[in-house]
Amino acid sequence: MSKKKLKIKSSKKYSINQCRLYKVTSLKKLCEILGINNRELKLIIDKSKNREFYNCYINQKGRLIQEPINLMYRVHNRIANLLARVETPSYIHYSKRGYSHISNAKAHLDSKQLITFDIKSYYQSIDYETLRRFFREKLKCEQDVAYILSMICSFEGSLPTGSQISVYLCNLTNLDMFDEMYLQSNRVDQKFTVYADDITISGRTVNNSHYNVMKKIIERYGYIIKEQKTKRYTSNQIPIVTGVALRNTVDVKNEYYKGLRKLCEGVNFNIDNEPYAQLKDRYLSLKGKTQYIKQLNKEVPYFILQTQMLLEKKLEGQL
Repeated sequence: MSKKKLKIKSSKKYSINQCRLYKVTSLKKLCEILGINNRELKLIIDKSKNREFYNCYINQKGRLIQEPINLMYRVHNRIANLLARVETPSYIHYSKRGYSHISNAKAHLDSKQLITFDIKSYYQSIDYETLRRFFREKLKCEQDVAYILSMICSFEGSLPTGSQISVYLCNLTNLDMFDEMYLQSNRVDQKFTVYADDITISGRTVNNSHYNVMKKIIERYGYIIKEQKTKRYTSNQIPIVTGVALRNTVDVKNEYYKGLRKLCEGVNFNIDNEPYAQLKDRYLSLKGKTQYIKQLNKEVPYFILQTQMLLEKKLEGQL
C-alpha cells in the first residue's frame, strides 16, 4: 500500500471534452496518459490478479472498503486527477472545491418543506456496464479503451468503495439521471441538490407526488431508493440535510451535541486509565468535531473546550 497518500489537484476546471481521457483512440495512448507501460496495463486488468491490487477490510462503521494499492492505486490517482477537473452542475455538492455537505444543506435554507432520500448501495450499484457506457458515450473513447477503463475502474463488477476515482465517477456516470431530476424540480419551482447518494428536493410545498416522480426516474436508471431513510419535513419541523440542521441558518443537529457530551464524559472519567495512544485518538477526534462546529459559525460549548484543554495537558505530561 502507498505510504503517502497522493493528492488530487482540482483547481483547474474544464468541460468534459477537454479531459485528457476524451476520445482516446488506442491502448498505447491510454498507457501514455496513465503513465504506465503495456505490461503494467495487462497486469492490472488480469482478473485473476485483481485482489492483489486491493486491500479489502471492514471499517468502524461496518462498511466493506475496497482500497486500491500499489500500481492500481497510482493509476486510480491519475484517473481521479483527470476526472476531478471535469465541471459538473452547481446542484452537485460532492467532491468539489468550494462545495461540501454544508453548502448542500445551505441551498435549502429558505424552503418551507423538504424531502431527503438516499440511493441504496450506491457505489455497488454503479456497475461495470455503467462505467463502460460512460467512457464510451460521454468521454467518446474507442470501444476497446472504454472496456479497459471500465475494468480498471471497477472491482468485482462495481465501483470500489475505497478508491479516489469513485467520488468523481459516482457524479459523472449519473449526470443524465440527475439532470432529469433537476429539470423536473425546476418545472415545479423546487430546489434540487445531490451529495453522493443523498438527494434533497425542497420548496414552498413538496409532497409525495413530487417524491414519486423522483423515485420513478431513479428506478428507470436501475437504482433503488433506501425507503427507510426517506424523510419529509414540513414547515413546523427542523430539517436535517446531509447531517446539518436547518434553523434560521445552518446549525449542528442535537444528536451531534449529545454524542460530543458522551465523548467528553468518557474522557473525563477514564483520563487517568487510558493509554497515551487512545487519549491522542480521542483528542484528535474532539479537535475535528470542534472544527466542524466552527465551520458552521457556531460557538463551541464550554464543556468541549474544557475537555480539550484537559486532554492537551494530559498528553503534554502536565497532569
